[in-house]
Amino acid sequence: MRVMRPRNRLVIFRLSEDEYRNLKMACSLREARSVSDFARDAVLGSIGTGERGEESRDRRLRELETGIRQILRLLERAADRVETRA
Repeated sequence: MRVMRPRNRLVIFRLSEDEYRNLKMACSLREARSVSDFARDAVLGSIGTGERGEESRDRRLRELETGIRQILRLLERAADRVETRA
């Protein structure tokens, strides 16, 4: 795959072992291609710039909506169980 805009600037920061482990776990959960891609998207998305910043924000909103729906379903089931026992 050809890179349309070559990236030639480097940003370096240090992480603790726990921070790095959490970063790798987040990369896996988000199915990121690499730690660099995930970190770039996260940083640029947090400041609202970058090629994928808006897409990343939209994806996070969809994930939150999905999570909220799942929580609501679980609460409804729990409420149904309580009502049937009463």
